[in-house]
Amino acid sequence: MKSLKIWSLAVVLLMAMVGCKPTPGPGPGPEQMGGFDAIEKEWKLVSVNGVANEFHVYISFDQGTFALFQQLYTLDFKFYDGTYSISGGKLTGEYFDAGAWKCGYTGGISEDGNTMTLISDDDQAVKCIYEACTIPDEVRNEAVNGTRAVEVVPFL
Repeated sequence: MKSLKIWSLAVVLLMAMVGCKPTPGPGPGPEQMGGFDAIEKEWKLVSVNGVANEFHVYISFDQGTFALFQQLYTLDFKFYDGTYSISGGKLTGEYFDAGAWKCGYTGGISEDGNTMTLISDDDQAVKCIYEACTIPDEVRNEAVNGTRAVEVVPFL
């Protein structure tokens, strides 16, 4: 009788183990991404630390320069531009008229080229996810035709 209870318990445990699915991980880490080789396109910010953002940030990278369009802390889009560089898997940049970016970023572009992950290298790392897009003409026109944003803190 005792061995029947042990065998029954073993069968129940085995069935429970077979029925469980492994818990998915947090997604690819920076080491599993393709680096920043395919960065030269237009991107839209879709989440910050896993939460969908309530503001708009678009950025384009092209031959060592970037253009940033943000609707953050204001009702209209602001425009910033400057240069960027990639060294040792780290993305850094400098605005033409506002100094260096707040920090550098690790991460990279997904294998399919549709997602860019930027992880800040400051003390409290922030993970930003961007999707490839086409920056709308309305955003470009509003931001470029307005005054350059000197009083508003740039997103990067």
